[in-house]
Amino acid sequence: MQKPRLLYWLTPKRAIVAGVTVVLVQLALLLLRDHSDLLQVFHYGASRRIARELADLTDAYTSHAVNSSVGLVLASIGSEDLTWLLDYCHESGSTPFVYTTEKSPKPGLLVPPTLRGRESPAYLSYVVDFYDHLPAYSVFVHAYPEQWHNDLFGPLTHNTLRNIRFEAVDAHGYVNLRCQHNPGCPTGVYPLSPTHADLENHDIRAYFSDAYRQIFNVPADEVPEAIGNVCCGQFAVSRERIRARPKEDYRRILDWAATTELTDDFGVGWVLEKLWHIIFGMDAV
Repeated sequence: MQKPRLLYWLTPKRAIVAGVTVVLVQLALLLLRDHSDLLQVFHYGASRRIARELADLTDAYTSHAVNSSVGLVLASIGSEDLTWLLDYCHESGSTPFVYTTEKSPKPGLLVPPTLRGRESPAYLSYVVDFYDHLPAYSVFVHAYPEQWHNDLFGPLTHNTLRNIRFEAVDAHGYVNLRCQHNPGCPTGVYPLSPTHADLENHDIRAYFSDAYRQIFNVPADEVPEAIGNVCCGQFAVSRERIRARPKEDYRRILDWAATTELTDDFGVGWVLEKLWHIIFGMDAV
């Protein structure tokens, strides 16, 4: 009598292979079902390592025991993974100064006096906090490892950082990390000529002249007719250029960010992004 086809196919060797395959499929399904828990465990372990390292760095900050010539200044939110930053700092010898932008900061992060203005209070707080103990170069960047703001060397921030020419920072004092001039240049704001739409919509552009006078503590006749800035809030500044402006100026600007009624949180960040180059001694355009 001829064997049924199924039994003929299912030899002992094939039965073992089939059994192993079933077990592997079940394991894969189990892992897929529980992958979120596994990722949480992994992320928790990585976060604890980052928190420990940042806490150690915070101790170094407060005791001014930082010997690096380059400080990386960032504003971070709780969901951001800063592994890339610590890896880059280990590679380059740079020192991270990480400020929180949330009311409940992660352990090890520095805390600005206000959270209004996105990364602006972090940048200004760093200058105020470490004005007398600045590294030779301060590089201000966003905390996400990948940014559309980065252009010439691709979106990864560590590639942009690796290609900074500090000779250029020595020569100019201030260097924006974006190479493309668009958006923002040649001109991005006309403080003395707000549009009808700006006035109707109460856009911050309609009050930019007032903001400029308050930020720089200058009379109306010193407000420039046009301002051109390279996007997007990432730049390098020399110690000498930062100290060319007194610490009290940075305190005043930080206070403006915390208290101004001209605009909201987003508007504060937008105004200061248009002005960083002027704050650090460059021409308006």
